[in-house]
Amino acid sequence: MHINLTMRSIKSSRTTFNHERVYLTFLWQVTLLNFPTPYPDEELRSLIYRYVLRKGCSFSDGIQDLLEINSRRIPFLPHNLAVMQSKLPASLFGKDSLIAKHTFFPLFATFLSDENRKELLARMTNHRLTDKYASLTVPPIISKNVRYCVQCMHEDENHFGEIYIHRSHQVGHIDVCHKHGNPLISMCPQCEVSLGQLYGKKFIGSAVCPNGHELLPVIEDTDTAEMNVLKLRISKDIHLLLNGGIRETNIFESYSLLAKEKGYQHRDGRYINQKFLEDFFKHYSHSTLNQLGIIPKLLEKRIALQIFSEKNATRNPVIHLLVIQWLLGGCQNINDYVETIQPASQFFGEGPWPCFNKICKMYAQKVIYSYEQHYCSKSKRVIGKFTCAHCQMKYQASCPDGDSGFDIDTVKVIEFGSLWHDRLIKEYHMKKSIKEIARIVGANRSTVKKYILLYIESNAEHSVEIVKGSVDWVNKLYQTYDQLGSIYDTSILLHTSKRVVSKYIKNKELYEREIIPARNEAAAVTEVELEPKTRLIKLLEDNPDLSRSDIRKAIGSKVFSRLTKEDSEWSKSILPRADPPFKSLKWEDEDKQLALVVNRTCQELYESPPNKQIKRYTILNKLSIRDKARLLNHSDKLPKTVEIIERYLEPNENYQLRQIPHIVALYRKHYANATLPMVLKNRIYENCSQQVIVRIKEYLQSL
Repeated sequence: MHINLTMRSIKSSRTTFNHERVYLTFLWQVTLLNFPTPYPDEELRSLIYRYVLRKGCSFSDGIQDLLEINSRRIPFLPHNLAVMQSKLPASLFGKDSLIAKHTFFPLFATFLSDENRKELLARMTNHRLTDKYASLTVPPIISKNVRYCVQCMHEDENHFGEIYIHRSHQVGHIDVCHKHGNPLISMCPQCEVSLGQLYGKKFIGSAVCPNGHELLPVIEDTDTAEMNVLKLRISKDIHLLLNGGIRETNIFESYSLLAKEKGYQHRDGRYINQKFLEDFFKHYSHSTLNQLGIIPKLLEKRIALQIFSEKNATRNPVIHLLVIQWLLGGCQNINDYVETIQPASQFFGEGPWPCFNKICKMYAQKVIYSYEQHYCSKSKRVIGKFTCAHCQMKYQASCPDGDSGFDIDTVKVIEFGSLWHDRLIKEYHMKKSIKEIARIVGANRSTVKKYILLYIESNAEHSVEIVKGSVDWVNKLYQTYDQLGSIYDTSILLHTSKRVVSKYIKNKELYEREIIPARNEAAAVTEVELEPKTRLIKLLEDNPDLSRSDIRKAIGSKVFSRLTKEDSEWSKSILPRADPPFKSLKWEDEDKQLALVVNRTCQELYESPPNKQIKRYTILNKLSIRDKARLLNHSDKLPKTVEIIERYLEPNENYQLRQIPHIVALYRKHYANATLPMVLKNRIYENCSQQVIVRIKEYLQSL
């Protein structure tokens, strides 16, 4: 009876707990249903602050509610926004509209490559502890102080009943309102109290400073100074970018057309950096750039590449906006420019171009309509990269600078694509020979071999490596041969030669009858491991001169450590004394002893010299680790030893003379003859003396 009552009470408490949890979930959902309606161009911090005011909680609690982040501040590019998006009513925010309409993502994303744009979006949407924050991947151009246009404040208060933070007002040195042209303020003009900070917890909700001073619009003539005019234009562009004023397009495609039209890019894709640099600094002085927070020196190196190249473009939007203002007159002209400008004549003939994937349904058909190109200065050729949309095969072709034809002989596959790889693996599992697979997929046998091996290795990451020549390896060889019936294919899959496979196949009967059983028997005996102490005693009996480090290597570090810890007295009695650490106070004596060792080593080195020139490290590497370390770390205390090393260093001319027989023999081996010009072309004899040339002649004549 007591047990039944207890179980009932537990069930009752569980039911109560579930009801409480459901009720709390309901309250939380109701709270988020009261989330404030976002305003145009409103920054995320402003939204969260208005939510906090409505809920009556702290700013950090609001962040925890919405983003599930334990923090008291929000960076200008926040993270974990997928959590917030999932909690908010769909009527307020469509897919990705939270990021697009209320963060600075559109400003930075416009001038990023597709790959970097996706990476930035991923960091803002979700966050892993191992990832860098999104705000650390772009320049910190957002103002640390929250800024307002006083006229916008009063308009917002009249229209919405409260004021909020506009994204377009927060970009660093662009301190002019895009709408009214007024200077932006970040503190009260009367008492100079801050109106809000980037990582602040409080922002103003009306046109009154925290100390109660009313913030009134300043009525004054618009400043026509050149700098303020430029700031106003950039401010308008910033507002345009943040609020979707440019149609969805790749800005770098427009840049490519623009660079060619303005004469800053060759037809082959190379940028004319020097010309662009000179023109850019003619239009914008160093003083102007400094006032906009841009360091001119950082732009002096390959500036055209920093602007026009998608891969290498700077991530500072203000620099891009300056270029667009200069060359196009503002972002509002980009859409019209793309429509009116005609692309320059292209390389590789008129498209489309063919697919070379033999298993693609579009094989040999012209289905590729665009390509990427770059110029190779080494080969003086234009390289084009073509990708088939149907099979994802990617290949490259090239043409000489000045030519525009498509040369099929230069085609080289870069990536075969998933369709090709799937077919390759399918044919492999059907136990077809490598020759047959190569015919089907349209590749040579070496390529097929490479990808089959990669596939095998990727699927055997956690398997135990089989030692070549072991019983398991021989058994695998026979199994593979029985499966494929080809010595060549077996040699490929087992990473060995055809000669080795042939030997094992020829002696298969002998191996299976005598050798493999004998090896298995021997392996079974050796698997019976000796007791550690017995192994150590036997090792010392057979090798009485071993040091402690040698013993550790022989029996294994773990076994050695266990023996010395568990039975320290016994191990001390049987092991040799540990080598004391190097401590020498009499450096003169050490120098004398080491000098003798080095002198003897150098003499032995010269008795049997290497093919390379005898230099300092040639000598040091012949010494023991301890002696080498002393010379590297305490050379100032070992003058005699250092003097001996310097004396034995081989002069360049001596080395050239010593190598004459070797070099001549090398040429005679490969070319059946050796002449003076041939020998002098060897890098060893670059800028050699007349004496060396004479000795080479004499040696050649003596042959």
